Amino acid sequence: MSNRPALPGPVEDWFQGQGFTSVRFAGPTEHITTFNMGHTLVFKLRQRPDHLTFYKEAAGGSLIVFEVTTKHDKVQYSGYCPLLLFGIWERKMSFKADAGMLAPYRKEGFVVAQRFKRMLEEREL
Repeated sequence: MSNRPALPGPVEDWFQGQGFTSVRFAGPTEHITTFNMGHTLVFKLRQRPDHLTFYKEAAGGSLIVFEVTTKHDKVQYSGYCPLLLFGIWERKMSFKADAGMLAPYRKEGFVVAQRFKRMLEEREL
C-alpha cells in the first residue's frame, strides 16, 4: 500500500463538507455497496498510487468518485462514475454536463467537479 499523500487541509475539508467519504483501502481494491429500488449495487474502486480517493452516492445508487493528489504544489484530480458491468467489467464513466435522463449522476458529478475546480482556483491550490 502506498503512502497517503499530503493534501492541503481545505481539500479534505471541502470533500467532507460536500458529503463525500474518504476510501480507506485495505488492499488494492475496495468494494462499495449502495442500494436503489430494492437492488444492491456493488462498485469496485482501485487504489491509485499517491492519490486519495473520495466517493459520494449519487442518483440511482450510483457513485461519484474523485482521485486527488498534489504534484509540484498543485492539486490534481480526476473524477468519474464507476460502473461494474456483469460483475466483472469495470468502466470509468466521465462526468458530462448534458448527460441526460439515463445518467443524471454524470451531470451531478460534472456540477460537483465545477464547484471543486472553483474552490481550488479561489484558494490558489
